[in-house]
Amino acid sequence: MQKEVFVPNDAESNHVTWYMCGPTVYDYSHMGHAKCYVVFDILARLLTDYFGYDLKLAMNITDIDDKIIMRAKERNLDFAKLSRDFETAFFEDCASLGVRRPTVVTRVSEYVPEIVAFIEKIIANGFAYESNGSVYFNVLKYSNDDAHTYAKLAPSSAGNLELLAEGEGALTGEGAATEKKNA
Repeated sequence: MQKEVFVPNDAESNHVTWYMCGPTVYDYSHMGHAKCYVVFDILARLLTDYFGYDLKLAMNITDIDDKIIMRAKERNLDFAKLSRDFETAFFEDCASLGVRRPTVVTRVSEYVPEIVAFIEKIIANGFAYESNGSVYFNVLKYSNDDAHTYAKLAPSSAGNLELLAEGEGALTGEGAATEKKNA
């Protein structure tokens, strides 16, 4: 690892664009969220307030996924209302921590046609498959492809079913296990 000088894509301007993942809004924020967004806010302030860059920060909110739908069913709520309420709470929490709001907020629900087209390409390339109305990533095909390394950032996590259950909870239940080619 080595230090590298930060240079914007357009070295002639001071404009910097930054995409940052936002939360999956199916519950209230926790300390892990707070740490993440406070740290990113400090970095963003360094870019703008100290180095004088014109920063455009885009954050995506996952406002529709299996966890959100399951939580909404548990509470007998519309999933869109549930996710919007938790998104509001997330930004209120960020504001109470002094975290600046992103320049642009996008939501997964706003890009469903593009996501479907992208997934269709992944399926066409053999790296995902449909099973019982769901689409799953083909881990074995991806791992056996010389151009790819599955779990590249954390190789020890590959195949760790305990981590999978922790991250996906009820989504790793019996039904999903029988539909998947590989857990």
